Amino acid sequence: MARISLVIGQSHSLKEKRMVLRRIKDRARERVGVVVNEVGEHDIWQRAELGCAVASGDRGKALELLDDVVRVIVASGGADVVAIARDVQRFDAAPTPYTPVDDRTGAGDKAAAAADADGWVPEAWRDDLDEDGKVKS
Repeated sequence: MARISLVIGQSHSLKEKRMVLRRIKDRARERVGVVVNEVGEHDIWQRAELGCAVASGDRGKALELLDDVVRVIVASGGADVVAIARDVQRFDAAPTPYTPVDDRTGAGDKAAAAADADGWVPEAWRDDLDEDGKVKS
């Protein structure tokens, strides 16, 4: 991931700043395939902080993509890069098992928790329970 600090010297309003940033973000998405968002300095019209993150199985490739984003920002014009902070995270932990929710709204889980807590269940959730107050399978 990267955090890129910019100075937009020709900007005289937040509207002009947003136009420059929109051009930068669109070009990064088109040319590198990476989404860039404004992550700081939102209300200062001559400064901006952009953030982006990439995922890759290869540390070198991830850093290369971040460098490509910076090149696109520099080539876009309208903003000068004044600072870059890059960080690479490595995930060595094994994935934890995923347990799907029994329905899309999660109402069954809510109904069971409510029934266990004090026995009262909202009427909208009652269809999810059997006569013993347990979630229907």
